[in-house]
Amino acid sequence: MPHTPAELMAQASEKVKERAQGLQKSVKHRSREGNLLRARVQGSESAPYRVWVSLEKGEWACSCPDEYNALCKHVYALLLTAQTAPESFVEGPAPRRLPNVSRWTDGDVERLLERLLEQHRPVVTDWARVVAEDRFMDEDDWM
Repeated sequence: MPHTPAELMAQASEKVKERAQGLQKSVKHRSREGNLLRARVQGSESAPYRVWVSLEKGEWACSCPDEYNALCKHVYALLLTAQTAPESFVEGPAPRRLPNVSRWTDGDVERLLERLLEQHRPVVTDWARVVAEDRFMDEDDWM
């Protein structure tokens, strides 16, 4: 039986609930596939955190480094948004952010990465940190 956002939110500490209140406006790229919610939540790092919640299984994950709380503030913000503004979630799979990438050559990818590194070093550094952690699967593999 699926869980409600409120049931999952009850597992958060008071500190997480308090800190998540200010993040609700930072929940972007919201999508819903049945009982699976996904979003990007802008936290303290330059790149937003990837968050997903399975209401069916009562499971969630976030790419943030929080290891101390059962439910982090980014997951709580996603659940709070699902509870207060469920219509804001786009039905269907999360949109691909780089269409037609499968046709790119290695040179295309290298040029893109070089430009990103030159113009957005903090974003590339944060992305490299997330990849190095190897904690999360590719978005298409989530759930």
